[in-house]
Amino acid sequence: MPDNKDISRFKGAVIHSGNECFEFKKAADQSATGLKISDWTSDIPFFVSLDTFTLTHKIRSLLIIQNDTVKYEYYGKKFNEHDLHSSYSIAKSFISALIGIAIEEGYIKNEQEQALKYIPELANVPYADKLTVEHLLNHTSGIKYNLATDATIYYGRNSLKVLRKIKFENLPGTRQHYLNINVELLGLILKRATGIAPSRYLEDKIWKPIQMCSNAVWSVDEKNQLEKSFCCIGATAMDYAKFGRLYLDKGEWNGKRIISEAWYNKSIRRDTSNGSSYNYNYCWHIGLKKYGDFMAIGLYKQHIYINPDRNLIIVLLNDKEKPLKAERVNWWFVFRQIVDQL
Repeated sequence: MPDNKDISRFKGAVIHSGNECFEFKKAADQSATGLKISDWTSDIPFFVSLDTFTLTHKIRSLLIIQNDTVKYEYYGKKFNEHDLHSSYSIAKSFISALIGIAIEEGYIKNEQEQALKYIPELANVPYADKLTVEHLLNHTSGIKYNLATDATIYYGRNSLKVLRKIKFENLPGTRQHYLNINVELLGLILKRATGIAPSRYLEDKIWKPIQMCSNAVWSVDEKNQLEKSFCCIGATAMDYAKFGRLYLDKGEWNGKRIISEAWYNKSIRRDTSNGSSYNYNYCWHIGLKKYGDFMAIGLYKQHIYINPDRNLIIVLLNDKEKPLKAERVNWWFVFRQIVDQL
């Protein structure tokens, strides 16, 4: 199974930080420490303090940031603020942001553009002529799931080999099916449209402009040096929180526009048209109307949780837990328990 060590096992492109480093303020008293949390892991809904709660799960890092102030900061045993944590599928939300920037800069006409323009290798595949960038963003591509494809784009030396094996089981735009290959294709489109590697594009358009403090890495395949766009960014917890802050402020960073407001609005909305679903849009998980929250989510329950109404960001980075324990904790409920007490 994938684990956090993969970001050092695989070859990686470095995403360099710039000369400026934005730092959140830190509350003197870690004011969220006394929050009470229940996750039902023990079958009995005991409420425990946040400090006690963190010790019952394989949490690498947990940050609670409100009004640009760190109210809670936890690092598991052997971890600290400088460690890089695997994004897993949180990377999909980064790719979504980069696609929006590429459209704004004119590299891609719009999200309705045909994928074939950038991936002509699919020209003879039935239904491929109907596939758009938006279908890939919304996982409504209609591409048939193949376990070997997932293995190739994650572990393989040449991720482009999968282009010869892609088949469709549905007409694009009729059914949502979350697949890693959808976002791997978006990364390929991004690279071919811009002529710039996704890692470099991320560095130039987001990493340096929002004043990330640390270098990050993005795993690549060996033959093509192509980013594993569906996953595999390694960054610090605080730098993930800054990406959350960028979306908390609707694509602006300290008054400077990074992502267009139009793209932000398209991303963080509910849209059930063309096979899409109520709670997932443009590689973002859309939460509850009552809370107005949304999330970037990755394997093993990695989260960047964003609640604009409370000006709140929560970053949760985990290692793999035992299946039953992982199943019983609903982190979305935990986050909202935190929200209700702040």
